[in-house]
Amino acid sequence: MKFARIDQSLVARWWWTVDRWSLAALGMLIGFGVVMSLVASPPVAERIGYDGLHFVRRHLAMLPLAIGLMFAVSLQPPRSIRRIAVIGFGISLVLLALTFVIGAEIKGARRWINFPGLSLQPSEFVKPTFAVVAAWLFSE
Repeated sequence: MKFARIDQSLVARWWWTVDRWSLAALGMLIGFGVVMSLVASPPVAERIGYDGLHFVRRHLAMLPLAIGLMFAVSLQPPRSIRRIAVIGFGISLVLLALTFVIGAEIKGARRWINFPGLSLQPSEFVKPTFAVVAAWLFSE
């Protein structure tokens, strides 16, 4: 990508402020995840009666959403990130508590909340929001 330093477009400002080493590492991690999905998921999918590439397709379908969300979050100033993290942490804790009440029991454990067309594991949202909130609290 080539952007002039005087270019004031949204993407150009993002490009000049983003850590390119982290961006490269993230790209490699995404690529590694796709390869691992291609390698590991066909036997599992076939064992439970799905097409061999079912999980790979789901993984690839979620990638644009995840990349778009990461791009949108990376555009936010630190103060907004802290606010989003605190709100997200609170919502995640509420969902975590709801898991005991309305969670689906799978293999003897209640870890998932089922919504129409979607199932969530609230502990996965607690992890990143807790990291941001804890870092903010330690920095103060």
